[in-house]
This record gives sequence, structure tokens and C-alpha cells, in this order.
Amino acid sequence: MDLLPTAEQDEIITTVRSQLDRDFDLHSLAMLDGADCVVDRALWRRCAELGWFGLGLSESLGGVGYTLVEEALLFAELGMHATPGPFLPTVLGARLAASAGDGELAAAILGGERLVALAEPEGDATLTTTVTGTFRVTDHGDADLLLVTTDAGAALVDPAAVTIDPLPSIDPLVPLGVTTLDHLSALVVLEDAGDLRLRGTVLVSAELAGIATATAEQSTEYAKDREQFGRPIGSFQAVKHRCTDMAVRAEAATSLVRYAALSVVDGLADAPFHTHAARAVAGDAAIANAQVNVQNHGGIGFTWEHTAHRFVTRAQVRTRTMGDRREHLALLLAQPSPS
Repeated sequence: MDLLPTAEQDEIITTVRSQLDRDFDLHSLAMLDGADCVVDRALWRRCAELGWFGLGLSESLGGVGYTLVEEALLFAELGMHATPGPFLPTVLGARLAASAGDGELAAAILGGERLVALAEPEGDATLTTTVTGTFRVTDHGDADLLLVTTDAGAALVDPAAVTIDPLPSIDPLVPLGVTTLDHLSALVVLEDAGDLRLRGTVLVSAELAGIATATAEQSTEYAKDREQFGRPIGSFQAVKHRCTDMAVRAEAATSLVRYAALSVVDGLADAPFHTHAARAVAGDAAIANAQVNVQNHGGIGFTWEHTAHRFVTRAQVRTRTMGDRREHLALLLAQPSPS
């Protein structure tokens, strides 16, 4: 199986990377640290105009017409740039609304007119036509909708009638909150959200693989430029080996994510196995590479003005999104061995 992007997919990557380089510079975004909302509405609509939110949604449902594979390429770039914003709940929320037949709501999400925050259960939760439970909310600031995900299903709800209390976040560009819902009526409900959660897991894995790739590249470039004793530090065995290990971890994560995306698109019976495997490996790679990247940069890597710490905190947040490492390892072990 060829896991390398096609020429058309390379064009998507180039377009996304150009936009992120121009509009999501981490140094510029630092002014938003600690804000309840890190989304500029005009910029969000530009992302919508580029088709990012409906990239993997069929044209019949209002999307661009590509697949989860192309969505994973987008999310890998988001990870490489440590891009803030509710991209995951927006993509999943648009799919949920479109699949449920609410074309007007789906169009509003796809057009960037309605912001969607992600609500994940903290303990027991119930979801039927109403939603009950305590939920951790990511990117809650200025959200127009909450995408509630549970083991039983998924739903879109209006947060106007609830109170979201801010929580301290390890990543200052990822606002967190907590809310308690008591039989809150859902706008749209999907009782069997297994496929939606699987897709979400692939996308989070892709973002984590992007973090692993970005930090490996950042360390390699620094090792070539930074000199000590009249030589680039990359020529020293200890630094060289660390950079090599980072590259191997990033490549393994990227390959597993792409294979998982293909297995979901093709409807393979062992797609859940590959998805949870990709999530576990990508999460470990992102955390390990982000930490080693700080070490490779020496004194400057520990400072606030350098971007190395952005990948450390983003990796920690994303490894707790759509389930944590222990949950995915348990799900992985529960799957039959792939044929």
C-alpha cells in the first residue's frame, strides 16, 4: 500500500501550510494566551471558504468531496503549526448535522458562521434526545454549539442555556471549561456514533503525528545552525542520535495514521484496531518528541518566547482529547488481531 500523498494531496498540504504560515503564527498568537476565545471570526470564515471544515464530507452533504485521508493531512498540518481553534468539533459537528439531515445547521458550521466547542464526559453521562452529565468543554469561548460525545452517541446542543465555568488549562491557547447538563434538549442526535468517534480519533492522531514531525524538524534545523566549540551541535553523537530517534518516532506515527485513515475509508473490519494503534503511537511520539525538542534547544528551549513549549502543552492536551492513552490501549487490546 502506498502511504505517500498523491500530487493532488500534496497540493492540499501546500495550500493549508501556506495559510497557516501566514495567519496562525505562534509568536503573533501569543497575545491571546489565557483568553476565553482564541478564534478570530473573520479568519475562521476564511478557513471555511478554503473548504477545510467539509474537506472529507461528500458533495451531496455540502462538503468538498474528499475523504478522511485528506482530512488527516489537514490535521497533521494543524499539529505541525500547533494551530489553536475548534477544528475537530467543527469538522465532526458538520458531519453530524449533515448526516442527520439538518442541512441548514450543517451549512452554518461549514460556512464558519457557528463555532462548535467539544464537550467530553467527566464521569457518567446519558444521551438520548436530551443530554445529562458533567462535561469538560474545549474551546468554549464564544461557542454557538456544543458537540457532546459519549460512549452512547453524539449530539449538538445549544450552550446558551447552560453555564460553562472556566478551568485552568496547561495550554494557554486551548481554553477549557466544565459544565453540568441536566436533560438539556439536543438539536441533533446520533445514537450510534461509533464511526464519528473513530474518525475523530484518526484526526486527533494526525494532529499528534504532526506535532511529532514539527518538533523533529525544529530540532534538526537547530542542530544544523547552532554551533558549539566551532562545530554544529548536530555533529555531536548525543544530539545526532536524539534527532534520529525523533525522526523515527514521527515517521512511525505518520505512517500508522495514514494507514488507519485508509482502513476507515475502505471500511476494513480491523479499522478500529489500526485507529487505536495509531492513536497510542502518535500520542507517545508527540509527547516524547516535544520534550526532547526542548532539551535539544538548550537554554533557549526553556524560555517563553521560543515556540518549543507550545508543542509540549499542545501534545498534553491532545492526548486527553477523544479519550486518553489508557482508554485507547484498552480498546486496542479488546480488538481482534488484524488479518
